[in-house]
Amino acid sequence: MIISTTWLAEYVRWDAPVEELVRRLLMSGLNHEATWPVGADTAVDIEVTSNRPDCLGHVGVAREVAVLFDRPLHIPAPQPVESAEPAAEAIAVEISDLDVCPHYTARVIRGVRVGPSPAWLAERLRTIGIEPVNNVVDVTNYVMMECGQPLHAFDLAKIRGGRIVVRRARDGETFRAINHKDFSLSSGMAVIADAEGPVALAGVMGGAESEIAADTVDVLLESAQFAPLVVRAAARGLVLMSASSYRFERGPDPAAVEWASRRAAALIQELAGGEVLAGAVEAGALAGGRATIDLRAARVEEVLGVPVAAGRQAEILTGLGFVKEAACSERCRWQAPSWRRDVTREIDLVEEIARIEGYDNVPEDRPIHAKPVEQSARERTIRVAGEVLVAAGLCEAMTRSVVSEAFESTASPWTALPPRRVAPALVRGADRLRRSLLPSLLEASGHNRAVGAPHGDLFEVARAYLDRSWNAAGATPLEEPLLVSLVVGGAYAKAKGLAEGVIGRLGGVVEFRRGAFDLFTPGRAAEIVLERAGTEPVRVGVVGEVSDGVLSRFGLEGPVSAAELRLDLLEISGSQPRKLVPPSEFPAVQRDLNLVVDQELAWAEVERAIREAPGADKMLESLSLEQVWEDAERLGAGKKSLVVGLRFRSQTGTISSDESKRLVDGIVAACGQSCGAMLRG
Repeated sequence: MIISTTWLAEYVRWDAPVEELVRRLLMSGLNHEATWPVGADTAVDIEVTSNRPDCLGHVGVAREVAVLFDRPLHIPAPQPVESAEPAAEAIAVEISDLDVCPHYTARVIRGVRVGPSPAWLAERLRTIGIEPVNNVVDVTNYVMMECGQPLHAFDLAKIRGGRIVVRRARDGETFRAINHKDFSLSSGMAVIADAEGPVALAGVMGGAESEIAADTVDVLLESAQFAPLVVRAAARGLVLMSASSYRFERGPDPAAVEWASRRAAALIQELAGGEVLAGAVEAGALAGGRATIDLRAARVEEVLGVPVAAGRQAEILTGLGFVKEAACSERCRWQAPSWRRDVTREIDLVEEIARIEGYDNVPEDRPIHAKPVEQSARERTIRVAGEVLVAAGLCEAMTRSVVSEAFESTASPWTALPPRRVAPALVRGADRLRRSLLPSLLEASGHNRAVGAPHGDLFEVARAYLDRSWNAAGATPLEEPLLVSLVVGGAYAKAKGLAEGVIGRLGGVVEFRRGAFDLFTPGRAAEIVLERAGTEPVRVGVVGEVSDGVLSRFGLEGPVSAAELRLDLLEISGSQPRKLVPPSEFPAVQRDLNLVVDQELAWAEVERAIREAPGADKMLESLSLEQVWEDAERLGAGKKSLVVGLRFRSQTGTISSDESKRLVDGIVAACGQSCGAMLRG
């Protein structure tokens, strides 16, 4: 936002050098970008964050300056001289969809004389980077840069049918903008239309057919409230951003709709002559209420560490436009002004007081009595998963949520529905919301290998975006599961072990079941199923060895394995309290078993049988699969050998040889009964 200091001085006198003005605005949250002279004026470029659309006009900045310098604020109270003829006899207004335009107003000025703007107006516009056009158009730009509310002026004679309708555009409908370029519209956009078609793209740009020209005599002045998402979709979809769309996307002050209309009508009447018809023609109603917030006077010192007198707190908030509704000895109730819809909580009021009082007045060494914030179950789940994978040597990656069509050619393990498309593409060539993180991590691994870093194992915690195939009351069109994905160099067992480590640390009990997925080598993949008492098993992940075809697409050489887990489904496990058991003081007993089983039998079946064997729940400290061996001549056709490592330990004493033999015999018997396993001699 570029401000003119000469223009700003119309609303507030700060009696200080420009450097001091810039410094105080900077300390209050309006970052300074640049300052430069423009003739007798000075232009100051400040950065306005997206939550402060009230500062996208000179009046909003003047309000800040008035509070910072403790000076009175002077805002014009415009009132055009109106004729007896009502504006409603000259134009009718209708809104066909209140979701795109809650409120629309139109004023009519007859008999204007279009010509150059006076020097003071032209100079102020040039100072802030706007080239003058004519006195009518310049007034609409001037008022927009004054209060932040965009306006548009139509040539009333070119509005066909004497009626304005605010409606959604029709798919394929064409529109010629005032830049004389033609655009094809879609139903996600809104238009201002007359009897024959669009005359403006709502909130973005006016049309060439109804623009103000040298022969314009009667003017229709628009001031309205448009839905931010609709304006954003149109501006970005057509790559047609404007100063108006920039402000509508952020939400101007609803109360400025009427003020801006009266202000522009009065200025047009003053600079271009003409007769303002009585009243404004309106449709709809202003959307947006004002928040009511309780502020405890003591809370300010608790947060900042320095006292701010209750009177000073009230002075600051009143100067910023907040209205005191009720007060007692310990707290006050404040109503936020219409232009500050970002202020909804007590801590927001504390921030307002802090930034005006001055962050530089808050000492760095003063202790603050802060209460620790308890992490939610979701936050603990994410932290634990990251800790496990970082401890295992993986590096955390951050990849884009939008991917190319080539990425989405591999089916997602979570849905068979196609990905949602983003229009326009947020990144060139990437216009689809990803349904899995694994292709992005494989691409990152391939890039790392190409630049000489072949051993970087990666993981990422992020959301995927799955289209819903059904509609339910209150359901969003997209499901957004929180995933943790990993890609590592090595065979299937490595990724499986890492997935087990994450799930085990979260307290989950899962089963690995043989599965088939496009991404993985057939026979070297599994789905991960979470088992919880009293509920049906839930599929929470996939793991496998990446197929050669997929590896070649990303410039990788095998073996590479990968896994993807649904953290949002594992969250309930992570929220359970963990039981800490002191390590045993007694020695462990190590035993190895060589079991012969059917070649198709999954290790998970053998593992379950071992853990359910008599005494294993108390004595079995660890279990590992050491080796898998296949030899048809020695083992028989369709058989394989599993070398299993067992470690026993007791909390109460040393395990004797007889006890360890009973444990091993029980495990062998359990494996034989459940899995048909035999001990290899």
